[in-house]
Amino acid sequence: MNEAVELPDPEIPDIDDDIREPLMARTAELLGVPVRACPVRACWRSGACRYVDPEPAPIRPWCVHQLTETERAGFEALYTRVRAALIILLLEAEPLPSPDPETRELQDAALEIVATVLCDHPANRPAVRRWIRRRRDNLPALLEGDALKAYRAAVDAVPREMLKGLPWML
Repeated sequence: MNEAVELPDPEIPDIDDDIREPLMARTAELLGVPVRACPVRACWRSGACRYVDPEPAPIRPWCVHQLTETERAGFEALYTRVRAALIILLLEAEPLPSPDPETRELQDAALEIVATVLCDHPANRPAVRRWIRRRRDNLPALLEGDALKAYRAAVDAVPREMLKGLPWML
């Protein structure tokens, strides 16, 4: 594996608290964190994140503080892609989805979270749905077997510094 993988995740511009809190809450919900780890009764009973703690920096749902380091790293990896998906959707950019099944699954989950949050406001729904339809029409085939191994080897060979502006692909 490439030694550059040990570098921190790429920087993505900060987003407003108005949207950061629901994005973090929906990310936690998708991973099932409120049911498994949240100390707030309303959260674990409903299976939904009801409380995002504004005090500690960075702002996170309470249940995320209860996770192990490995689980928290998984949450942060998905949330990095969620923030990237938000920027991509807001700019109406069209990056190519990954042909790697695991990366594509994370990208799809991130888009689902962002679409859910943005579609809470009815004015955003047509634009978000249009973007998702365009993406769905241009999906590349998923790789398998030797082709997948070769693709992953090629991605691993790219220095992490070169991928800093591409959190969508990490």
